Amino acid sequence: MWNPIVQIKSRNIKINRKIFLIFSYFLCVLIAIIVYISGGTFNVYPNFLYIPIAIIASTNGKKQAVINAAFCGLLMGPFMPLQVDSNIMQEPMNWIIRLMIYITIAFVIGYFADYYKKEFEKNINNQKEIAEEQMATIFALVKLSESRDDFTGAHIERVAILCKLLACELRNLPKYKDLIDNEYIENIFKASPLHDIGKVGIPDSILLKPGKLSPKEFNIIKTHTTIGANTLFELQKRYPNNKFLDIGMNIVHFHHEKWDGTGYPNGLSGEAIPLAARIISIVDVYDALRSKRVYKEAYSHDKSLEIIKEGEGTHFDPILVSTFLENEVEYKAVFEKKDLYEVDLMTSFTV
Repeated sequence: MWNPIVQIKSRNIKINRKIFLIFSYFLCVLIAIIVYISGGTFNVYPNFLYIPIAIIASTNGKKQAVINAAFCGLLMGPFMPLQVDSNIMQEPMNWIIRLMIYITIAFVIGYFADYYKKEFEKNINNQKEIAEEQMATIFALVKLSESRDDFTGAHIERVAILCKLLACELRNLPKYKDLIDNEYIENIFKASPLHDIGKVGIPDSILLKPGKLSPKEFNIIKTHTTIGANTLFELQKRYPNNKFLDIGMNIVHFHHEKWDGTGYPNGLSGEAIPLAARIISIVDVYDALRSKRVYKEAYSHDKSLEIIKEGEGTHFDPILVSTFLENEVEYKAVFEKKDLYEVDLMTSFTV
């Protein structure tokens, strides 16, 4: 599948290789001039050519390295005097041996550079496959839990993409530029589908009740946050440094907290609520408002924005509401887009 990020990184790598290639050839010529000015090949200066040879070999591989080594060997070859002042030329065997040494060193360095490059790419591809398999497993588990609820359509896919989109936009703010990086954005994208995973522990009689819940039933519904968080906490014990699980726990545990402290389960307020939970809070409400449920009809995009605006400073973080409203056209496009994979490419491009 085409991925804009991969394409951009690949293009940047090619540009960097070309820059190193041009620089190295320039350096070869410069060193040749220095060798000539300093009196010829009898001094130590020809050894400086190992520098551009090593640069090209390590960045462009053995093929370009061997070509460059041959170029360097010829620069120090039959036309470069042994001693300029005395007009003494080199013995052919001297420059030929030097040429062979340059080529051998270039080949060896280039060979290992190519080898480790292939191994690195192989590891990256393996990690990508593992990550995709893990993501597929997460979506399958969440879809399974969602099948007990009244959610329809691509709710978890939309929530994941909308969270990623909002996180990308927040990164442009000075307040969050040091907190939100590519890893954070990818983790919130992958972890956001887990937000209601704790509902697997809620009885169907309550979860699927079409009418208004009693206070006792609502208190039981609230426990889905702690049920889900406790499940992830057990995983975190085994992988304590896993940032994905950290963000996942924050999302699962605190996505029903409110900015003014009236949410649940802990009644956190303001920035005491983790950022990931504040992000999904808006996204999840927007998607829920736009979606039809057994207990309500779907709201329009404009009506949903009005409700979110009314919750600014009480339910939602004011900065996040402002950012959401400034980019509301993009959120509308995501919700109304049938091909969510295409939309995900759009959000990936901003990472």
